[in-house]
Amino acid sequence: MRGSILLAAALGFTLLVGVASPASGSLSGPLLTIGDSWTYRTNTSIGGAFFLGGDVTVTTTGKGLQSVDGIMYDAVRFSLSGAGTANGTVATQFGPTRASGNWVLSGNEVFESAGLKLVSSVLDLEASGTLHTAPVAFPFQLSVQNTTTFRIVEDSWRFPFGIGNSSVVASRMNFSEDSRFFYGLQTTPSHTQGSLWWNVTYALETQVAVDTPAGHFDSYRFREAAPDGTYSLLYYAPATGNDARTEAYNGTAKVATSELTSYRYQALEPARFFGLTGTDWAITGIAAEAAGGGVLVFWLRIRRRPTPPDRRPSEPRN
Repeated sequence: MRGSILLAAALGFTLLVGVASPASGSLSGPLLTIGDSWTYRTNTSIGGAFFLGGDVTVTTTGKGLQSVDGIMYDAVRFSLSGAGTANGTVATQFGPTRASGNWVLSGNEVFESAGLKLVSSVLDLEASGTLHTAPVAFPFQLSVQNTTTFRIVEDSWRFPFGIGNSSVVASRMNFSEDSRFFYGLQTTPSHTQGSLWWNVTYALETQVAVDTPAGHFDSYRFREAAPDGTYSLLYYAPATGNDARTEAYNGTAKVATSELTSYRYQALEPARFFGLTGTDWAITGIAAEAAGGGVLVFWLRIRRRPTPPDRRPSEPRN
């Protein structure tokens, strides 16, 4: 089950740290708006032999009170969607076998707003492709549905954060997962569920600059360390309202990365009036003024034309 959580984090679902407050040198909570979104290019290794690459988009879908495991949180809700390719070696009844195909991901997550810690996650991963067996290749299908909740019982990791701050957050994890790997032979779906204590150590380590496909960003590096030895490094960029880069480790090696490729963070967008920004209105005003000036010049030219003499019809001569 922890493998699924690590996979989710690796695909870019570790979210949001804070917005810089220059006056105090600390980080306060981000100003999230429904419709904010971030797209990441992801690369993930499973067991060091099977690799997933693609894009994942995280979108803010709601804010407000949310009940999770009987606890009411002031929370932020996000949707997840992604797709990509899969290549590598998987274990089958034929032994290690080369496989290739595609994957699609959907889901949603809920973060409490005091420190933006995950309290609920629902993920659905579907993959399909080909097992390159000899002499005949087999099609395969993989499906994983995971639901995980965290009932936070001890929490001092709350905004604002300062460099050097660290804290352990204690929670009760409840999880349920159904998975199936089908490749032409009879397979039995796997179901696991359980509940356990899950203590995560959070730390704000330092400031560092990062380069991503979306641009160059000044960021703050956070570390999230799980009790099983896995950990993530999150490079939060205040200019984007989210992480510009994430790295996931299994305790000894890097197993996944995600890099920001595009984003929309409305809190730092120019203010709008009737759908237009101040710059848009300025351009519109200049265009209107130019058009009005052209009309005025044309009207003045008409006014300045000489008036033709009054012509009366000739009277008949006697």
